[in-house]
Amino acid sequence: MSSQLLLQRIKSRYPIVDRTISLITNPIRMMIIDDPDSLLDTLSKEDPDGILHLPYWTYLWPSAIGLAHYLDGIHDLTGQRILEIGCGFGLAGIVACQKGGRVLFTDYERDTLSFARYNALQNGCTDQAYFLQMDWNAPCLKSKFSRILASDVIYEQAHWAPILTLIQKYLTPDGEAILSEPNRTSASAFSEQIGRYGLTYTKRTDDVVGTDGVVFKVSIYCMKQHG
Repeated sequence: MSSQLLLQRIKSRYPIVDRTISLITNPIRMMIIDDPDSLLDTLSKEDPDGILHLPYWTYLWPSAIGLAHYLDGIHDLTGQRILEIGCGFGLAGIVACQKGGRVLFTDYERDTLSFARYNALQNGCTDQAYFLQMDWNAPCLKSKFSRILASDVIYEQAHWAPILTLIQKYLTPDGEAILSEPNRTSASAFSEQIGRYGLTYTKRTDDVVGTDGVVFKVSIYCMKQHG
């Protein structure tokens, strides 16, 4: 689908605004949702068990910006097969594409992938970006990846096991999974679970400026197969 048709589809459903994320290598042009708070009532869903699911995907979270900055410091991803889970607007995956990687963008929400696809096209990633609607609880992947990326996906403990299982199964033996999160209290015990899945990790914390100008502390977990 052309970028113009994608834009028409998106604009028919959502209020949009353009943002530029300044990085050392290239500025990234991002089309995101304008005032996502106004969509909370219309996009929130209640599942059959009565659990309310909020539209977190409508925000460009500081963790995504933090992951983008971290990837911007990696000099070369040429030829690497890269998976992004919960890709949102696609920021981190776009940086990986511009570093030479071939990126599979995945997300549970179909509309999210429309934004990610449009943003990838706008940033010259046409030949390196692929898109798949996928639930990380039931991944439908056929190959392994040398990098697996995710930002702000471990805010609920229920997500830890399926995400770590996915990494364990689909990361190449010499690969690396890179997750970012904003030091949420709910994720404080996540690191204790990593070793149970045959993974080792390092962690660093960086200051990240969000789209509203507020500075956040974002932690980056870099995980590898043990041994």
